[in-house]
Amino acid sequence: MSPNPKEKEAILRIIDSIDARDDDYCAHEFNVYRWLVAYGNDEEEAAKALKRHLNIRKTIDLNSFVDKVELEEDELNKYVPIDVIGQNHPDDNKVLMFERTGKIDISGLVDNVLMHKFMQIKLKMMESVHQKVVAAERKTGRQSGGLFVMDLDGISFSPKLISVLTGPYRIMWGTLFDHYPQLLQKIIIVNAPSFVNVLHQACSPFLPDDYKEKIIITSESAIDAIQKHVDKSFLPSDLGGELPRKTSLPSAPFPKTNKKEEKEKVDLVAISVPAGKYVIQKFEWKKGNEIEFFLNNESSFHYFMFHSEDDTRDMETWREMTVGCERPALSQVDSWKYTVPLDGYYFIRYGNHNSWYFSTTVNTNHFIYNENGERIALTPIETFNI
Repeated sequence: MSPNPKEKEAILRIIDSIDARDDDYCAHEFNVYRWLVAYGNDEEEAAKALKRHLNIRKTIDLNSFVDKVELEEDELNKYVPIDVIGQNHPDDNKVLMFERTGKIDISGLVDNVLMHKFMQIKLKMMESVHQKVVAAERKTGRQSGGLFVMDLDGISFSPKLISVLTGPYRIMWGTLFDHYPQLLQKIIIVNAPSFVNVLHQACSPFLPDDYKEKIIITSESAIDAIQKHVDKSFLPSDLGGELPRKTSLPSAPFPKTNKKEEKEKVDLVAISVPAGKYVIQKFEWKKGNEIEFFLNNESSFHYFMFHSEDDTRDMETWREMTVGCERPALSQVDSWKYTVPLDGYYFIRYGNHNSWYFSTTVNTNHFIYNENGERIALTPIETFNI
């Protein structure tokens, strides 16, 4: 599908409304078209979401993610691999993706994964697909998109599976869909067991409306189902194709970490976030500072970090500096290092605004290292509720 004349006019209005005529991302018409379709032709909402994404592209330099070798080589990739294979057919321009979902140690992943690194790896994967899709569109002049095949062979039902799919996996894919709307044109679930309808019913309320119609569920094998959508000349040999390569098999079980030892490595400060409120920590950092973040939460909350040159509580003037999202309940202490890109005030916002009755506790701390390599805890200038 390509934009019609009225949609082309809408695309230009969206670009003008956010002053993005000179933006390379918006110069590719199909990129903006995806946002227009995802938001049901609501130009105002599409523009608002696109503006946020363009800011994130710049602040974390999403274009460079495909070249991040350290993410490609990270051990975590062995346990949750998704193969971005390439073109699906000589007469089509979709980008084939394949995951052996049923072989992933999902329970072990949730019990042991560090969410920040996991999301960085998935952002790299989606940005790689995005760039391949754009290249295909420029070559053919037609809209492209990902053709994602999820193979459930080997999956077993358990109550924990439901909680994983409606918790961490929902949040992960929801965050990716927020920043890559309409990028996946079709999701084909193969080797679906008899209980897959239970899983679908559990997950469908959380799927964006524009993605629900894209899902195909079949009990057929991966080889039988995938060859209806992909030419053999573009398929790996283990999927019945002619390519000499094979798809990745997830390593399992996921390596366990000592949760008690992880939590004892640093002193974490407990922050209670009241129902329906935000708690915000304010820091003043200098460009080039390297800050180490530690975070632990056993119930979900929303995590955002903003920057402002001025010391102001007006959130409308703050600039989002990381991919803000809901954080699922995880037992591990997450940690990562952040190089401060700009002088100024940084506001870390912990949100519990979706709760009506119950507060939630977030355990966190931030550190900087002195010239002797000693770790020094950073005390917020102030902590306040909104």
